[in-house]
Amino acid sequence: MTFFEENRATDISLAEVIDSLYSFFPDIKENDVKFFYHGTYNVFEVKNQFIFRIPDKVFRNQRGVKLIQKELKMLHHIHKYISVAIPAPIYLSIDPDFPLMGYEKIEGLPLSKCYKKASMKEKFKIAREIGDFLSELHSDELLKEAIRNRIVESAFSCEKYREYWEKYFENIQVSIFKSMNSTQKRWIINLFNRFLNKKENFNFKYTIIHGDFDTSNILVDPKTLKITGIVDFEESRIYDPAADFLFYDEEDDFLSEILSNYKGKIDKNFEERMKFLYGWSCLAYIEFGRNNNLPDMIEAGFQLLKIKMNRFPI
Repeated sequence: MTFFEENRATDISLAEVIDSLYSFFPDIKENDVKFFYHGTYNVFEVKNQFIFRIPDKVFRNQRGVKLIQKELKMLHHIHKYISVAIPAPIYLSIDPDFPLMGYEKIEGLPLSKCYKKASMKEKFKIAREIGDFLSELHSDELLKEAIRNRIVESAFSCEKYREYWEKYFENIQVSIFKSMNSTQKRWIINLFNRFLNKKENFNFKYTIIHGDFDTSNILVDPKTLKITGIVDFEESRIYDPAADFLFYDEEDDFLSEILSNYKGKIDKNFEERMKFLYGWSCLAYIEFGRNNNLPDMIEAGFQLLKIKMNRFPI
């Protein structure tokens, strides 16, 4: 699957990027900087050795500073619990006009670029490694220590989680339904009603999650297809662990192998919550695009909506 972020142009000029890097690399040249992709962050490779992340223009302000600081705290906390490589930032700027962070590059290619060529045996091996990673990330010890050390807010509750989704459902019917046809609206209404009307969906054991976990953020050795690292933890927080298992765009057997190798708790409504979170995610693109005048993101959201409606007809 090709992700919207992989084809999105940078919103920063090369000259601006080089200017921001002079304090770290006084000898920096244009050919030392290579653009990778643009999601929440504009991501660049520098000197074939480092990865630098500069927030999208919407976040090149105090919001971006807080975004970076939150991710830094989380990365510093979880690295001792995780056996696979994750970013270890060594460069930082908290200038609100141009915040950034940089870390030594983790070798490997995104799994999204290697998945199709892999054999089923290789995919199962990757799936088992994913299950191991999520077992570590979702561990009780990691969560307890994160709360105790104030890495995350401890105010999460399943009751508040339900209230959030009820309010969100009300809001999107006002904000984005006017741009949808009747079939799309009916599908979304059914998706939310099935989720919200079952109280069992709001009785789960919450954990620390990655929060943006898909094949674009899993790095593998292109020769051995062994996982070399996991990146992009800006959405990491206390949440429903089901949110880290949304691999419905890959084979069902791949997802089943991840789940079978996962050592955390899988309750009876786990997969139902997975389906809701998979279905909902396209709305985030549409909503963010509308709020920030980004027509390409709105279009990407509608393309994803079509995929999800086809995957799970309701």
